[in-house]
Amino acid sequence: MELFLLVLRNLLARPVRSLLTLLGVLVATASMVLFLSFGEGLRRALFQELSRVGPAIQVVPEGAEGFVFGALPEIPPETLKALEEAGRALGVRAVVPTLFLTRGGFDPSTSFLFQGLPEGTPPDLLYPGLKAKEGRLTPSEKGAVVGAKVAERSGLALGSVLRLTPRLELRVEGVLEATGGLADNLIFVPLRAIQEALGTENVTAVLVALSPGQKAEAVARALEEAVPGVKAQTTSEVMRFAERALRISDLVRFGISLVALVVGGLLVANTVTMSVYERVREFGVMRALGARRGFIFRLVLLEALLIALLGGALGLGLGALGAFAINLYTLDQVGLALSAVTGRLALFALGVALGLGLTAGLLPAYHASRIPVVEALGRV
Repeated sequence: MELFLLVLRNLLARPVRSLLTLLGVLVATASMVLFLSFGEGLRRALFQELSRVGPAIQVVPEGAEGFVFGALPEIPPETLKALEEAGRALGVRAVVPTLFLTRGGFDPSTSFLFQGLPEGTPPDLLYPGLKAKEGRLTPSEKGAVVGAKVAERSGLALGSVLRLTPRLELRVEGVLEATGGLADNLIFVPLRAIQEALGTENVTAVLVALSPGQKAEAVARALEEAVPGVKAQTTSEVMRFAERALRISDLVRFGISLVALVVGGLLVANTVTMSVYERVREFGVMRALGARRGFIFRLVLLEALLIALLGGALGLGLGALGAFAINLYTLDQVGLALSAVTGRLALFALGVALGLGLTAGLLPAYHASRIPVVEALGRV
């Protein structure tokens, strides 16, 4: 307790310097938390969505991996026909070719994500639990069924016109009930309409729904053997790929925030070093009165750790507040929380802050504990 009171007294004796150092650590930690919270939020959102998707197998061109959104249509009609024949031979429930088309800009309020499905295929085959709030669930040859969120933010209702190309229009025939998932932001249209808009006969991926009792891994390997040039991914394989991709993105975001962390560490080191320089005589008096070198070392190091820990805790709070504000926007626009401050992220942030203080304080603390008593007492 005596050591802690000495540390607190010294920090309060120089309030402006201590406050500026605290702000440096706070900003560094907050930026790191905010950057990394996107990885945690995306991880949670993706895994929740994957758990809701009906088909257990996604077939993509060989060499491709991960999700089909934004991928090029590279599965030709002959490969699709071979997959349908292999599916019938294996006794699967359904083989569903699909194709995605994005229209609009980066702003969710002006962007549209179309998913093409074969005529007569209901969207709830891919996203179990979908129900029509208005109109029909399955779009006709010239119709479209829109998710709840995209209908709300774009003002779409039954009879609204959607223009895929200057010559290709579809009319809204159904509006879905909100599910809180990805389907709320999709517009389901006939596969042929998107193929016409893109000028292709190919599809992006083929989704395979299993019959009761079938094992996804066994069916996936059988499809790969029966149809050369494709890769059949189970939901668990897609999850593993997503986790690897998110870990890489976490490292990139941490690298970006590392600049702010280095600046925060230099501020702590500067503050502690200046404190040691100004208190050399005080340390000499302490040593003359019987204080050991270890006591001086711990005193100086604790100052650095206290500033870093307090700045880290406040930075964690500020980062969590920023993540909350981001989620308010993304929930309103796309119905998904894309930022999350989890327990492991909070512990990591506090650990980094403490490591920052420890690294910044070790050298000044060592020098303070090694100052000769005679030299220290001779300082003016």
